[in-house]
Amino acid sequence: MPADNPGMGSASVADAIEEARNPDGGFGPVAGADSEPETTAMVALATGDERARTWVEAAQRPDGSVGDRAGDVFRDLTSLAALVLPAGAAREHALDHLEAARATKTGEDPNVPHDPSARGWPWTTGTFGWVEPTSWAVLALRSLRPGSGVIADGLALLADRECDGGGWNYGNAEAFGQSLVPFGQTTAMALLALHDAAPGLEQRGLAALRRLAEEERDGTLTLALATVAFRVYGQAQAERTARWLRDALALPDPLDTATLAWAALALGSDPGKALLGR
Repeated sequence: MPADNPGMGSASVADAIEEARNPDGGFGPVAGADSEPETTAMVALATGDERARTWVEAAQRPDGSVGDRAGDVFRDLTSLAALVLPAGAAREHALDHLEAARATKTGEDPNVPHDPSARGWPWTTGTFGWVEPTSWAVLALRSLRPGSGVIADGLALLADRECDGGGWNYGNAEAFGQSLVPFGQTTAMALLALHDAAPGLEQRGLAALRRLAEEERDGTLTLALATVAFRVYGQAQAERTARWLRDALALPDPLDTATLAWAALALGSDPGKALLGR
């Protein structure tokens, strides 16, 4: 969208997303950018868009993965893609890949204490497990393959990485003797992955998210994720953050396509069904 965009209300989020669509049916991170898996899959997840879903299916690699490659680095987005692939061989192939794609670097480090037995999932293959990709993996597997034996590993990582007092940072809860603070987006993602799996973690995370949503209310993406999490958990705070989100959408600031997709999910009819399948 152009920088002089006069603003939008929630009713026009779908129009803004459609305006960002590329001729191939996919979406780039911003309007006019080449289509890429993360944004296209996020639009498909949030809106049920069939053209976006078809684009994601066509982007699946022979090993079942979906993601971005830059040289030898592969950013694995198969968790998100699996949630939008149609039931059948393509989805099962993606889930097979996901189960095998856990982090490989898990060694102990006295400067960054963590449980090395909890591998989780990395941002890029062959690296350390982080909160957000682990949350996406747990979410996809609990929704689509609830009997998977590796779900417990992801849950263990999220329990191990909980910040002091609740909520989640991007990676660890502590580094070089300092407790790290949680953030709204990562806390919302972890909560979605944990739904109905770890009551203590969830309650502390929700308490942290209520505080973080207010502290980070200038961030439209944080408001969208927080609204989704609060709605999934049936929290009264969802009404307040949704109001803040609508106010943010009315501002003239241009938004990236993934944020628009999260806003569409947050303000849609049933974000829990889209994300959790229940």
